[in-house]
Amino acid sequence: MTHLLKPAQVPTSIRTVFSSLSAVSYIRVSTGRQAERGGEREGFSIPAQREANRRQAHGLGALISAEFVDRGQSGRSTNRPELQRMLTYLRKHPVDYVIVHKLDRLARSRADDIAIIQAVHASGARLISSTEGIDATPNGTLLHGIMASIAEFYSRNLAQEVMKGMRQKAIQGGTPGRAPIGYLNVRRQTEDGREYRAIQLDRERAPHIAWAFDTYATGEWSVTQLTSALTDRGLRTRATASRSPAALTVASLHRVLTNPYYKGIVTLNGAQHAGSHEPLVTAKTWETVQHLLTSRRQGERSRIHTHYLKSTVRCFNCQRRLLVHNARSKSGRVYDYFVCSGRQNGTPRCTQSALRISDVERRIEEAYERIQISTHRRKEIELRWQDRLAAEASGSEQKRSELAAQAQEIRLRQEKLLEAYYSDALPRDLFIKEQRKLADSLSRTEAEEERLSDDVAFRMKHLAESLDLLEDACDRYLAAAPADRKQLNNALLDRVLIGPNPEDICVELRPEIAKLGLHGTEEEDFV
Repeated sequence: MTHLLKPAQVPTSIRTVFSSLSAVSYIRVSTGRQAERGGEREGFSIPAQREANRRQAHGLGALISAEFVDRGQSGRSTNRPELQRMLTYLRKHPVDYVIVHKLDRLARSRADDIAIIQAVHASGARLISSTEGIDATPNGTLLHGIMASIAEFYSRNLAQEVMKGMRQKAIQGGTPGRAPIGYLNVRRQTEDGREYRAIQLDRERAPHIAWAFDTYATGEWSVTQLTSALTDRGLRTRATASRSPAALTVASLHRVLTNPYYKGIVTLNGAQHAGSHEPLVTAKTWETVQHLLTSRRQGERSRIHTHYLKSTVRCFNCQRRLLVHNARSKSGRVYDYFVCSGRQNGTPRCTQSALRISDVERRIEEAYERIQISTHRRKEIELRWQDRLAAEASGSEQKRSELAAQAQEIRLRQEKLLEAYYSDALPRDLFIKEQRKLADSLSRTEAEEERLSDDVAFRMKHLAESLDLLEDACDRYLAAAPADRKQLNNALLDRVLIGPNPEDICVELRPEIAKLGLHGTEEEDFV
């Protein structure tokens, strides 16, 4: 918070003596808890820093004309509201001194420290620490550099130690950070009075989350429907200092359903550990939910009647999706059909008759006999495409070399720009503008270089994977379980148009598979 001190607030005798020198005071505390410690609005640290800075200004014969207080702001970034307001204030008002309690209140990074000092000096002011003897002398400059380096070391070492502690906590089954919805972070005490942090079930929200997993695992609900139902049941997120309780969104519920924490797993930086918290769902239920979520990404929305061909086959007549329909005869026997969705809600309505699912299954199996390639044919295709990709690789080598040289040139320009800025040869605004331009240019160049480097290797890998699927594809398909057949269909087939007559079938391969030229037809590009 910024405090501007008006001249009328200062006693006349003091204004007369000190009117020629002015100063600003900068104060920072790292956490909101520090700013409120002791039940006071400003805690203990802020008043202590304010008093030390005031005494320092008095010793310098200066009046503090403005005070800038960052509450709960980390020093690892210069993106702090009051710091930025102070730098703006310095550009608009004549100031002799910028007073801080300690240098680490200003910055925890050597680079940030240098940038801030440059901005302070550019305004004509001097930086003063009320507890450290820094000044414009060689000794003071040396001490400033040492203290800034110590602050940066402290910050980085602290971050490393924190991460080490979080990793050890996760290994032991603890929960680093805030527990997800359905659980609560709590403080407990041992018998000897030591306090420790633990996780317990949120009795208000945990039943809703468990119900969501069990309900979705039935296969009869979509995530959207489940989100609406949870809202109607009264589930709301926990309130925080900055957010009021709110209903879950579809995206947030999806994150819940895919979070292994609910089956008792703690994840940190991709590594999973058995958690000590109480699971809300069984491992089986969680896996069932993951399988349903994955399969529905292929376009299946309703699981009331499902089949492994449902996302593959389409109507030969109108190309709309085919739906599973169960018809029951008078004797009670159930017959399974694929029925065009256009018969129910199409405009115009489709007239294609229903297809027995067993007949469709057989015709897809026959189609696989035409799709598969022999080992000999596989080798021919592989050799042809390997030669083509090798030629492309050699052709792109020159381009990659040019991009590498261009990236190195940009890096050298960045170094020169930085040197010019630190030597006061560039104003801050121009430096920031040019620095952003070079960074964008380097990012584009490196991205293009990486794309060319990875492109050939990726295409070679994809070629081998595609040919692995195509070789003896029919035999593999016939021996596969329904779920595996679905995966094979999704990998090889874009769609299959199918109708009631034997000749009414059109198998369309996925574009990257069709480009291989399986039966002698060569395409210009692959992938």
